[in-house]
Amino acid sequence: MKSYDVYLFDFDGTLFDTLDSLVGVYKTALRSVGYDCTKEDAAKYMHMSLSETADLLHIDDPASRNIFFEKTSEALDYPEYIKMIKMFPDVLNTLKALAKKKKTIGIVSGNTEKHISLVLNQFGIKDYFSFAVGSAPGRRPKPFADPILFALRSIPTVSPKKVVYIGDSLQDPETAKNAGVDGVLLDRNHEHVSYKGKRIATLKTLLPK
Repeated sequence: MKSYDVYLFDFDGTLFDTLDSLVGVYKTALRSVGYDCTKEDAAKYMHMSLSETADLLHIDDPASRNIFFEKTSEALDYPEYIKMIKMFPDVLNTLKALAKKKKTIGIVSGNTEKHISLVLNQFGIKDYFSFAVGSAPGRRPKPFADPILFALRSIPTVSPKKVVYIGDSLQDPETAKNAGVDGVLLDRNHEHVSYKGKRIATLKTLLPK
């Protein structure tokens, strides 16, 4: 695959298998406003902003929405849920190889920066990343370009043509396109065979020759 100067990664489902953890997170948060969550539900919600999830579930009352948002943010960092997170097998070697090539590595995610930092520290890989961009008030979520454009502020001397964003959801390459950088869909389970853009089944494919 083409070599880039900057490799930006999505977090949930790309670097880390967080689904089992998120089932607990969403159950905790949604039960506080009278809802429940299955594993199938969590797999859908993990690729949506909290506002989009609240809209989908018709959590329209402002007080209930705020409770849902606050409980989700709290539950994300519960130790019992963080311990359930697994790093995908292709991640560490990929990070080592990119670092050896002096590539800049970053994270662009809809998750919180605090949570991202806790997880990276748990797995001892925080030093591989130059920065992590998470959700923030006033910053529109993916697939808007805002998260990637904010990340590019950390590397102002790098041309967007030398930046790639890798993620496991169809919204990730869409976000990359909206931000003017290349996008790669990580499709480990071959769920998006009809996707016409750049698609890989393992992060190892990213490694420069």
